[in-house]
Amino acid sequence: MSFETDKQTLDDLNLLGKYKNSSVYSLYVDTITRGGERKMEDMFLHPLTDAKAINDRSSVFRYFKEHNFGFPFGKEEFDTVEQYIAGASGKRGFMNMVQIMRAKAMFYISHDQEFGIIRDRVVTSIEFFRKARKYFDELGKDAAGNRFQEVAERGKALLNDSKIVKLLENSRRENPGLMDLILFDQNLRCSCHKKFKEVIEILQDVDVNVVVGNVAREKNFCFAEAVVDGDVLISVKGVHHPRIDGAISNDVDVTVDKNVFFLTGANMAGKSTLMKSFGIAVYVAHMGFPVAATSMKFRIQDGMYTSINVPDNINLGYSHFYAEVLRVKKVAIEVSRDKHLLVIFDELFKGTNVKDAFDATLAVTEAIAERKNCAFMVSTHIIEVGQELGKHCNNVTFEYLPTVMKGKLPTYTYKLEQGITSDKHGMIIINNEKIIEIIKGEIAS
Repeated sequence: MSFETDKQTLDDLNLLGKYKNSSVYSLYVDTITRGGERKMEDMFLHPLTDAKAINDRSSVFRYFKEHNFGFPFGKEEFDTVEQYIAGASGKRGFMNMVQIMRAKAMFYISHDQEFGIIRDRVVTSIEFFRKARKYFDELGKDAAGNRFQEVAERGKALLNDSKIVKLLENSRRENPGLMDLILFDQNLRCSCHKKFKEVIEILQDVDVNVVVGNVAREKNFCFAEAVVDGDVLISVKGVHHPRIDGAISNDVDVTVDKNVFFLTGANMAGKSTLMKSFGIAVYVAHMGFPVAATSMKFRIQDGMYTSINVPDNINLGYSHFYAEVLRVKKVAIEVSRDKHLLVIFDELFKGTNVKDAFDATLAVTEAIAERKNCAFMVSTHIIEVGQELGKHCNNVTFEYLPTVMKGKLPTYTYKLEQGITSDKHGMIIINNEKIIEIIKGEIAS
């Protein structure tokens, strides 16, 4: 079963985008290999829904966080070897030999560079696999009991094949002659090419592991524990936004008995950032990736849907309010199918008047509170919704982000507190910016 989500959710949380400096993905762009980059992209697009698979992957990343192995291969070097080995076949031995002999002849006749290129690729490949053999010895240290131990042992076994050992130990000349070159090429691209291809694939995985481990170490991210049952749906301690340096952390707990987390706070109090932080944590936890938190435990979810930054649609003639309605309808359909989902609603129905927003937010929140199979996080600055909700629903956790007034200046702690806020400081901010005075021409803009 695949983890369900959609483009709106991915955009809301800014998860994807290799070249977007603010995206979560952009934390992990330091892969050396093209294969590693493809594997990284696939992981971001396809979170896991099996607890064992998630925990196994996390354990490997944790191992690389704890062991700073590095990656001893350069991008150009790896590309050269990968392209040289790729597409080789045991059936091409004779044709490869003819190609090398022809290249040698053309070198004598016209100083054609093909022979030199082939020789450089052979020499580079031999040195590459010699380096890889030593690297696997290092990777296997202290791996006992870790899922990566099997991978490290497989890598070592492949490069300890008797034919490969002979090749790597008896081919140390930088400028091998024609017959040596034919022999080396035969071993690299024919008789042992399947083993060398597998080594390359393993190293692509290692490339990903190194990058993720480095990020976890440098950012001090934790690894979440995936569980299949229990009272906890999602419990994350010290969660913060992974792309905000010095971000304030918070604890968020969603349980079976309290599966609706209702968040209030004034504008600019940090509600949207907290909700995005929580959503990102849940998504990357299902990837088995490190989480911007101090600890996390979660039950497997079937997917996640958010409604945070819903745009209007001019082409279809949708107002912002109607776009919001359609988004909530989309999520409602998914929730109605008895899936285990995380749903995040930030400032529901802000595109309509206060009375309609109150009625609609209350009605939707009361309805989703009856869906005990899902986890919900809902925010609003219409505090009356929370007050009314508390009269009818006993499975809601009420928390808020406070505003602290310093004279006439509102400041924000960004730290959760229990209850429902009473903060209403919109006019104070407007007055502080002297908007009315500017309109009246009483002060210069």
